[in-house]
Amino acid sequence: MTAVMNRAKEEMAAGRQLIIYPEGTRRPPGSPPEYKYGIARLYRDLDVPVVPVAMHPGLFWPRRKFLRYPGHFKVRILPAIPAGLDPDEFLQRLVDVTEAASDALLIETVRNNPHLPLPPTAVQRLKELGFQR
Repeated sequence: MTAVMNRAKEEMAAGRQLIIYPEGTRRPPGSPPEYKYGIARLYRDLDVPVVPVAMHPGLFWPRRKFLRYPGHFKVRILPAIPAGLDPDEFLQRLVDVTEAASDALLIETVRNNPHLPLPPTAVQRLKELGFQR
């Protein structure tokens, strides 16, 4: 077992919560998902439920830029995925529920904040979703 997994187990046993970005970092709003398989390994080895979260702060605070745009972003805390699923099934469910919520949140955020300049990835994803700004 790796040192990271040992540490994660110790922290969970101590009642701490583990927060993970399953893609390793924030991605530009609307870009295709790139979930890392490590989240499925943690899920399997820790044997705990996972609570997916969707948000789009990148529309207000773009990656690698000093710019900030006014407005409010929302965070959606989704229903927990119970422990005990096959890791591949878990990962697919995580991607499906998180991306569906992310798409809905993208549309809602753009609708409620028409002043926001959108990155090309968000413009493209909105077109794919049939949303007209």
